[in-house]
Amino acid sequence: MQQAEPGSGCGAIGGVNRIHAILGASSDCIATHPSDMCVALAALDAVVNVSGPEGERQIPFTEYHRLPGDQPWLDNTLKQGELVTSIDLPAGDFSGHYTYLKLRDRLSYAFALVSVAVALKVEDGKLADVRIALGGVAHKPWRVPAAEALLNGQAASPELFQQAATRILDGAVGQGENDFKIELARRAIVRALAQAVAGTPQSQSDKRIA
Repeated sequence: MQQAEPGSGCGAIGGVNRIHAILGASSDCIATHPSDMCVALAALDAVVNVSGPEGERQIPFTEYHRLPGDQPWLDNTLKQGELVTSIDLPAGDFSGHYTYLKLRDRLSYAFALVSVAVALKVEDGKLADVRIALGGVAHKPWRVPAAEALLNGQAASPELFQQAATRILDGAVGQGENDFKIELARRAIVRALAQAVAGTPQSQSDKRIA
């Protein structure tokens, strides 16, 4: 394969892109955010505390990372001279209904093709306070509040989970080698929601998918 010239754009577009983004990408970059922890922090509404020349401020975690646009070298929304000092997690008990599902080509691989963090509550047989964040699909942890709102107050069902997955993946675009990730993400979302509702989170010591 011919190597791209420096400054000629994203070499993965039209190149080797099996693990690359299906959401939020641009013509300048289709890289994905590699972290697992950040996906969970996005789902839990974490807050990033920063300090800089203009003082201290708080950044909602879902606004801390940014999409590539035409400046893909800017990965976050920190201003010049700012430093992260701490991260806060709002109080909330999701211990009964949560999961983190991580799908990879091989268990030994570090980075996810697709990952899904789900945290929710079940009240009187209805879903409440639903949080869904995806990893491995975009330049930042991917969260769609409208999809979560679709589930809130509803009785859990596979059909409802499919509707939420469709809403989350609205606008997803493959780059050829990674087209399969759209359907993989859809199925992962449905499975993760089912795990969380049932209170059977994905094992983090035995990561095989039954």
